[in-house]
Amino acid sequence: MSGRHKFLHQLAEGLHQGFALDWHRNGNTHAWPGQSLWARAARIKTRWRRAKIIPGSRIAVSLPNSPAYLAYMLACWMGDWIFCPVPALHPLEIQRRLQLLQPALWVHYSSDRVQEEVQEGGIHDDQDAALILWSSGSMGSGNAYRLSFAALDWQVATHLPALQLSADSLLWNTLPWAHAFAGVLELLPACMAGSVIQVEAQRARHPPRDCTHLLTVPRIARLLTPKFLHSLQGGIIGGAPIGKVLANQLQGTALRVGYGQSEAGPGITLGSPGEFQPFILGHSLVEYALRGETLHYHSPGQADARLSASGWQSIQDYQGWINSGDEVSQDPDGCLFWRGREDGGFSLANGHSIRPEAEEARLTDQYPEAESIILGAPGARHLTAVAKVPGERVSRLRKQWQEPYLLCIPAARFWDDAPVPQGKPSRRWLYSHWPD
Repeated sequence: MSGRHKFLHQLAEGLHQGFALDWHRNGNTHAWPGQSLWARAARIKTRWRRAKIIPGSRIAVSLPNSPAYLAYMLACWMGDWIFCPVPALHPLEIQRRLQLLQPALWVHYSSDRVQEEVQEGGIHDDQDAALILWSSGSMGSGNAYRLSFAALDWQVATHLPALQLSADSLLWNTLPWAHAFAGVLELLPACMAGSVIQVEAQRARHPPRDCTHLLTVPRIARLLTPKFLHSLQGGIIGGAPIGKVLANQLQGTALRVGYGQSEAGPGITLGSPGEFQPFILGHSLVEYALRGETLHYHSPGQADARLSASGWQSIQDYQGWINSGDEVSQDPDGCLFWRGREDGGFSLANGHSIRPEAEEARLTDQYPEAESIILGAPGARHLTAVAKVPGERVSRLRKQWQEPYLLCIPAARFWDDAPVPQGKPSRRWLYSHWPD
């Protein structure tokens, strides 16, 4: 049995044994059982086969978390096509990614309807790829990475026992599946365990009362009550550094810290349930080495290549290691702690060198009103803190701000031109578009 057939068989078992997508849209609730999603995917596969879309072609899918997203993912794997999710982005960035992907088909919303737009893409050297995922692009434009079915199988097999999901579990979705964290570590284990995922078409704000599991990032976890966090039976907090305030709130819960990168597939560390400290990453799940202070790793669940205009490029060095770019320390028990990015520093106009990441993590931990806070000073002698803040929280943040940095809160329209308008801003883009 091929890796694809084995993985599909595992998905089919979970989807037919209890999985459901509890989809909330415009105040209405639609329950999609796994069997219905599987049947919808089979119809899509049949239609594409009749349209003579060649197996091995890339299918770009620009859809939000929804029954349609899951059905198109399954259809791609049923028909041996490469699933290429493209998150919500600036139109120019979407076109850049489509040009790089060269898909045979682009699936997206147009006039509130799902459209399947034929492209000029052909067959590519994708080997046994299951999907092509993009990094978040926090340091610049996102990169595309190739993940095999074997890599996905390792990720699920490694994380599912730690999550302890079952047919009685209810996950509250807060992150886009088009990114590796939720798309691999939330969606796929939930499908295989026959669990239920609650998804809101609009922005998820209030967790369901009977929620049992949560996989989310610190900026969302900071907004949740201690009572809710301690009621959960499992989950992972990852995707960004954890500060002191949040670590104290998470201590003693059933949640774990997790760390990884898109190119890592994504998970390469996990903490023990309820064990949190500032900047903790947990214990490694894979082979790793600290070269200087930088973490290098080799994982069965990692991507095997990065896509460029000239084709696939290896992301490993000559010894088979991937450089995470993260500076990490290790305690006597082998627990890893994040210290910053090796490429995240810059200099002020007076020549003073700045390493901003740890301080930014402290600020976002201290001021949960902000979705993100980035320090910078292009051409200046003093640091400015640029905060991305929802409109209803701006006045509260200004009143509470007690830091030695000038606080700048651009209007919401400022972020519309960012390559990734939602989520963490690209530092490189922000430094070249620094607000006055």
